[in-house]
Amino acid sequence: MCNKINILNKIAKAKKVMIVTDAKNLALSCALYTYVLMQHKSVSLICEDENLDASLSFLPWFEMIKSKKILSADLTIEMDFTSLEFFTYLKGKSEKINKKMATALYASLLQESEGFLIPDANGMVFAMAKELIDIGAEYKLCTKGLLQTKSLALLRLKSLMFKSMILQNNAKAAIFTIRDDDLKSSGASIKDCDEVLKEALHLPLVELAVLLDSKNEIIKIKER
Repeated sequence: MCNKINILNKIAKAKKVMIVTDAKNLALSCALYTYVLMQHKSVSLICEDENLDASLSFLPWFEMIKSKKILSADLTIEMDFTSLEFFTYLKGKSEKINKKMATALYASLLQESEGFLIPDANGMVFAMAKELIDIGAEYKLCTKGLLQTKSLALLRLKSLMFKSMILQNNAKAAIFTIRDDDLKSSGASIKDCDEVLKEALHLPLVELAVLLDSKNEIIKIKER
């Protein structure tokens, strides 16, 4: 695996690069994919997550994503850095950021900051967002795709989960139970439950959101 400190140098020396990612880091991976192409290198973008959400289809190079790793790559990169770190590193090396890269970086920043709502969304994050917009990032497209587009499966799942939600500990804890039948009937996946847990944390008193399975065993926990 290539770390954030020497990533650019290793790309420069490689012939065939393989970027391995998941849905969570796909936007940043698309930015890196753009950069590698700009270095005139052969590159593959591998996402092993099945059934990628259609809301991500606006990302540059989405149609180039493959599901199986290639054997011929002499450099494999797994995403172990943030969009701000990658952006800062690129600027430090005076690397050009084109419109596609700017759009992917903005999308990644939007994901990581949860729509600029998390406490870590500081001045550096907003300054980066402004600079990417100035470069030409399609920020409206990113906002629509990541924050305003919801699948029917997710909406069905939300209805089921909030209907069964129980508040405990003076409404500080929101407890959800998910059953296999709930996922099947809604068409959603267990990953979709994350968004429901995050929404529960927006309730005035809730500080903890817990997802249980049918055996009352903990699957996921989210804290404010």
